[in-house]
Amino acid sequence: RMKTNYKLIIIGGGLVGLSTAYNLVTNYNGYSTIKGEDILVLEKNKFFNDKGSSAGSTRQFRYQYTEKYMTELVIQSIPDWQKLQQFTTNNLIEHVGSLWFGDPKLPTTEGGINPAEKTMDKTGVPYSNLNKTQIENWYQFKNLPDDYVGFYQKEGGAINLPETLKTFYSQASIAGVQMLENTPVLDIKKENGKYTIQTGEHEFTTEKILVSTGAYVNDITKYFDKQIKLDIWDMVSAYFEKTNPNIDYPTWFAFQQPNDENSNLYYGFPEMDWKYKNYIRVAPDYPFAIYDSPSERKKPTSEDFKGTEEWVKNHMSDLDSNAKFKSTCMLGLPKNKNKLLYLDFITDDKNVVVQTGGWAAKFAPTFGKICSQLLINGHTDYNISHFKIESEDLK
Repeated sequence: RMKTNYKLIIIGGGLVGLSTAYNLVTNYNGYSTIKGEDILVLEKNKFFNDKGSSAGSTRQFRYQYTEKYMTELVIQSIPDWQKLQQFTTNNLIEHVGSLWFGDPKLPTTEGGINPAEKTMDKTGVPYSNLNKTQIENWYQFKNLPDDYVGFYQKEGGAINLPETLKTFYSQASIAGVQMLENTPVLDIKKENGKYTIQTGEHEFTTEKILVSTGAYVNDITKYFDKQIKLDIWDMVSAYFEKTNPNIDYPTWFAFQQPNDENSNLYYGFPEMDWKYKNYIRVAPDYPFAIYDSPSERKKPTSEDFKGTEEWVKNHMSDLDSNAKFKSTCMLGLPKNKNKLLYLDFITDDKNVVVQTGGWAAKFAPTFGKICSQLLINGHTDYNISHFKIESEDLK
C-alpha cells in the first residue's frame, strides 16, 4: 500500500521535475536533503512522454545569449552537468559546436548575433567570427546573402534529452523517490498548514509542492487562485535524410528577416547517435499556432512544414528536402516580453514553487538544484531575480 503523506510532492515529471527529484536526494552544496521515500513525483501521462516541452530527443546547448545573466547561468550549470554525467556512460551533451549566422542586426526571440557576441566578450566565452564565404565553405550551407555573418562557439552542442531524463529518473528512483505516472492532479486544498492533493485514485498530503508542468502550468496554479500569462507556442520539427553520409553540421541557428509567410528563423542539429541514423533535425523557430491554453492544441498540416523544407532545399547541402519523422512540441513563453521564463514561489507561504516558460533544457540540472534550495531553505544561492512571478505576470 502506498503511503499518503510526503514532505514534498513534485507535479510534472519532465525535465525540471525529475531534475528536482534527483537534486533533492543528492547531498551536496551545503543544503540538507530529504529522504527519497518522503518525495513523490506525479506525472499525468507516462514518464518520458512527448506531450509537452520535453518532446523531441535533442536540445541545443549554447553559451550565447543577449542577456549576460543567462550566459552566466549556463557557465554555472557546467559543474552540475559534469556531476550528472558520472551516473551514465552515454554523453549527456555532445560538444559539436554552435554556429549562429545571418543578419547581424536582427533582434529575435532567441536574441541576436551582435548582442550575443557582446555578452560572450563580457563573460569571457571564446568564439570565432565568420563571413558568408566561411559559413558556406566550412559548414555546408549554400546560397546565403552576401551580407550574412556569424560566429562559431566550439563548446556549444546538443543535449541528449532521453538520456538526461533517464539519468535524473534512475538516480532519484534508486534513492527511494516514489514515481507515479498516468496520475493527473484533480484538486489541491490547503488545510491546517498542509496541502492535500487529490488524484483519481489517491489523496496525498504534503508540506511543499513543485509545479513543473510546462505549458500546462495553469491547470495546477488555478488551485492556488493564480494564473500565469503565457503564450503557448505549438512548434513543428522534422528530420531530413542525408544524401551524402559523410556530411554533417554543428548545431546552428539562422537569423533572417521575416517574409510574408513567417518569421523565417530556422535551427538545426547534426546527426545524433540516439535518434534516426543518417538523418538530421531541422526546425523553424516560429510557431504554427499560438494559444492561451494547451486545450486549444491542434495537429499541424503539411503546410506547416513547407517553410522548413524550402529552407533545407535552398540553403543546405546533401540533404533530401522532404521532411520525415515529423513531430510537434508545445512551449509556454511569458507574455511579458521582459521575462524569458519563470522560477519562483507562487504562494505567500513560500511552500509552492513554480517553474515554467522558456527554453530551460540547458539549465536542467541547475534548475532542479535551484528548485530544491527554494523548497528546502526558502531561498537559493543563485540570482533568479529575472525569473520572478510578479503581479503583472498574472491574469
